[in-house]
Amino acid sequence: MNKRRNLRSQSGAVSIFIVVFSALLLTIITISFVQLMVRDQRQATASDLSQSAYDSAQAGVEDAKRLLLLDQACRNDNTVSPLCANVSGALAIVVGTLQSACDTLDKSGIVTATNGEVLIQQTTDDNAAKLDQAYTCVKIAVDTADYLGQLQNDESAIIPLKGDRPFSQIELSWFSTQDLASTSNLTVDFPSTGTDVSLPRVGALWPANNPALLRAQFMQLGSNFKLSDLDDSTGGGSNANTLFLYPSETGSTSMGFTLDARRSSPNAPQPVDCRPSLAGGGYACTVLLQVPNPIDGDVNNRNAFLRLSALYNKAHFQIKLKDSTGGDVKLSGVQPEVDSTGRANDLFRRVMARVELRGDFTYPDAEIDISGNLCKNFSVTTNNTDYSASGTCLP
Repeated sequence: MNKRRNLRSQSGAVSIFIVVFSALLLTIITISFVQLMVRDQRQATASDLSQSAYDSAQAGVEDAKRLLLLDQACRNDNTVSPLCANVSGALAIVVGTLQSACDTLDKSGIVTATNGEVLIQQTTDDNAAKLDQAYTCVKIAVDTADYLGQLQNDESAIIPLKGDRPFSQIELSWFSTQDLASTSNLTVDFPSTGTDVSLPRVGALWPANNPALLRAQFMQLGSNFKLSDLDDSTGGGSNANTLFLYPSETGSTSMGFTLDARRSSPNAPQPVDCRPSLAGGGYACTVLLQVPNPIDGDVNNRNAFLRLSALYNKAHFQIKLKDSTGGDVKLSGVQPEVDSTGRANDLFRRVMARVELRGDFTYPDAEIDISGNLCKNFSVTTNNTDYSASGTCLP
């Protein structure tokens, strides 16, 4: 009898242990799943708030664009109004400084801030304020240290060169890691070596890691300008010059637009010294270009433009202005920088953006642009009835 009782007691104890450990195991599994669900929910919420904060920051950038375009319109039209006065007053503190204050948009009058921030909403009664999205600070830098851009293959861009003080040199850099075929290979290749600047036929092989060949066209005018000045180069001055900048390991780091291939011999591209690797970031090719004086010699009222064209490959590029001593000259109102901070609930995102102001003048890329052949027929006659539109186009 005692043995039977002991066996039953031992069997009951084992069952209790199995039940306890099973319950503990199920509890651990349940808690683990709950923790995973809570973590995923937190990540989803954080991701949603992060995107909402980013969207709020972008809204601040768009309002900054509105302010800059409105200021441009007020200046171009010489408009006198309370709004234009507020806009001018809000941006007046920006010129000559690195950045404006956080409340520049509020001071201009185009938005209304509440407790130091602008809520993202269409109207005050659309319930959008319940989403708790706002931008808290938008700073605008009208004068920037450089101009940043990018060109696709065979694409061109015209950049107005307007400094906050006179300049005499242009620092041009191009081809970054964003232009490489793969970020795993940061080696920069070159189309040829030494003094060889031979060019392949259009459509021929130009490896992806070869920096683009840049065509840099410099155009300027002083306080007085005649169309014939574009072909003049008397007195050491010039109003129009072109350089073809060829990427090379053994090129120059500095040259002048007086090496214009159209005006001097030999008629060949100019080799530019480039780095063989982008492991340290930055740009592969950098050259300092000396600009000539305008024909009228008025360097203080220089109105200059640089037209860049990327040949054979794409290129991200950077432009800086320098004075005669190599000191930096800021670009004034060419590509303002907007620094916007957005908020969604208690999460913040910050966005830096460059703004192109193209409203003053539309720069044509070309008078005519074709992808095939162009045929032009001319007929000279004293009788307008003798004109014939027929003709033969040569391939």
